[in-house]
Amino acid sequence: MKPRDLTLLVMHVSTRCDQTCEHCSIWRQGGKAGRELDAAGRETIIRDAHALGARTILFTGGEPLLCDHIERLARVARELGLSVQIATNGILLSRAAHWLAGIAHEIYVSLDGPQAVHDELRGAGMYARLVAAVGVLAAMPVRPRLVARSVISRRNAGALEDTVAAARQVGFDAISFLRVDTTSDAFGGDPAARAVHALAGSEIEALRQGIGRLARAGALGGYVVEDEKKLLEMARFPGEGARTALAPRCNAPEWSSVVEADGSIRPCFFQPPVPATASATLREVRESAAYRDRLRTLGSGNQICASCVCPKHVAAGPSAVGARVAALLGRVLARSDRREVSPS
Repeated sequence: MKPRDLTLLVMHVSTRCDQTCEHCSIWRQGGKAGRELDAAGRETIIRDAHALGARTILFTGGEPLLCDHIERLARVARELGLSVQIATNGILLSRAAHWLAGIAHEIYVSLDGPQAVHDELRGAGMYARLVAAVGVLAAMPVRPRLVARSVISRRNAGALEDTVAAARQVGFDAISFLRVDTTSDAFGGDPAARAVHALAGSEIEALRQGIGRLARAGALGGYVVEDEKKLLEMARFPGEGARTALAPRCNAPEWSSVVEADGSIRPCFFQPPVPATASATLREVRESAAYRDRLRTLGSGNQICASCVCPKHVAAGPSAVGARVAALLGRVLARSDRREVSPS
């Protein structure tokens, strides 16, 4: 891999979280991960990303809506013409709805399943709070696209169809799935401690059956963002497709970068930060020999790449990347335009 024009910037804006999910350990840090960038520092990075060609920014955390300057950052990104996306657990959506409605283009909200499953993984009463919070934003005449994001684990693999049904009932515009990560430090803590949530034989078989039924119902590649092939990749038995797993089809580190809460820069959400001085700009890091050397180590033979839960690939060449992202953005904006005319 080698760096191309930057298309997507992922920015962590909080190391705190207000939920205690079993399959994520970020909340265990209690926001004590060390130095964090201030609003001015993050705004500078956003402007640098725009100058490098970025079209989209995804704010994440921890819980990004706990960041006291997230609105300011989102407004800056929107004014620069970036597509603004936010990944959140959803609990604070109602509090932020007044500015999210007109600034964010797309919001990814955690949904682990129907009420019993969701509350089992996140705590009693969390599903009801999520429904209420999403409802406030969903009822607005102009609002972002709301996408449920569900992490598939041993606890909910057999509830795939019920999870899709719950997403529809809550009022989401779509749902996307991700297999639980038990190997990298991307979700905090000791990844090995999350191994209890990895899929086993019976859960994988139940997941495959659910995928088949959703495919026959025509729900995949539409309301469910992933198509059947993509979901079946998440439903492999251990050892299946070992040759493919060694080199997943992914080139995201070429056209995206991840900025941690402290300002360190990763070529991928799951890969470690690239060594750089604290004063180095986004451009300087991406154009550094250390960054290029890191990208050369990714892909086939890289253990983190081999176990990646969300590989992404776009056609080679900056223009192809830009065209795909522009098409995605166009669809998002088109949905927003329709909502201005016809309230949801």
